[in-house]
Amino acid sequence: DEITMEELERNPYPVYERLRAEAPVAFVPVLGAYVASTTEACRAVAAGDDFDGIITPAGGRTFGHPAIIGVNDDIHRDLRSMVEPALQPAEVDRWIEDLVRPIARRYVEAFESDGRADLVAQFCEPVSVRSLGDLLGLKNVSSDKLREWFHKLSDSFTNAAMDEDGNFLNQERFDEGDRAKEEIRSVVDPLIDHWIEHPDDSAISHWLH
Repeated sequence: DEITMEELERNPYPVYERLRAEAPVAFVPVLGAYVASTTEACRAVAAGDDFDGIITPAGGRTFGHPAIIGVNDDIHRDLRSMVEPALQPAEVDRWIEDLVRPIARRYVEAFESDGRADLVAQFCEPVSVRSLGDLLGLKNVSSDKLREWFHKLSDSFTNAAMDEDGNFLNQERFDEGDRAKEEIRSVVDPLIDHWIEHPDDSAISHWLH
């Protein structure tokens, strides 16, 4: 009960250190979830048959049900079978070389002569969202818009603060995520209609077929 959302968002590491020392697996009321804070506890949870996959309350509010990371058994296998072919090692090697490396080189070239860079803002984020966007088939969506969606959905997904009755404390962050989802649907729905009749090599097209 002593752990606050402000502590977790400002600097969670002292909290993690205390949890490791006092309660390696503990329910944290402000998150509405259990936290496993040691390597041993995480391994036990990941490998044990007694633990199911779950999604946090904020994650469920953001992405709905069923989400692949929060379901088990037949539902999980069905969802995983749709996305797994594109994530096999041989496929990953193919699109890393053909898709990701050219994007990464382009962003490096933009700052390599500057002598310094903010690697998250100038490289990691834009490369990841551009690569994923192109893989999914969203090549006509700007990198800035992809990053905007990423930040809004991330803020919604991590909007974990709850009161003692299990109610979320910050609805505004969910509202931003909802607006991002509406924008995404407005872009993707017409593409889905197109891919149904004209499949291509994009990930979403493969999922449809």
